[in-house]
Amino acid sequence: MLKNIKKNRFWLLKALETYSLALFFIIKRSTGIFDWAHSPLSVLDDPPFIFALACVGTIALVYALWDVQHLYYKQIMTGTLTFVWLVFFLSFLANDAFLNVYLSFPGIYSFFVLVGIVAEIKWE
Repeated sequence: MLKNIKKNRFWLLKALETYSLALFFIIKRSTGIFDWAHSPLSVLDDPPFIFALACVGTIALVYALWDVQHLYYKQIMTGTLTFVWLVFFLSFLANDAFLNVYLSFPGIYSFFVLVGIVAEIKWE
């Protein structure tokens, strides 16, 4: 397993970053301090979407730990990760537009995660 972690450390980090995004929404919802009442984030911070984030993070974690090589697992994993981070990046951008903010920290963070995933897919 250590050999797989060393080989797939990029995907391990992306799995942990996806878990951190789910944790971000759990913390925001539990504290009641959120500023997206009328943006796409008001839908995406609901429990089913947080559960979907955890599922996508688990898919990436399984690939990173066990290096699954059959049934197009890597393509499914990279596709779901890219989709999730793209949706949340666009939602953070829409929320920033509603609040008249250029770019917030979550928007910048999701942008760099998305760029890293796309770069890894392209140049792997």
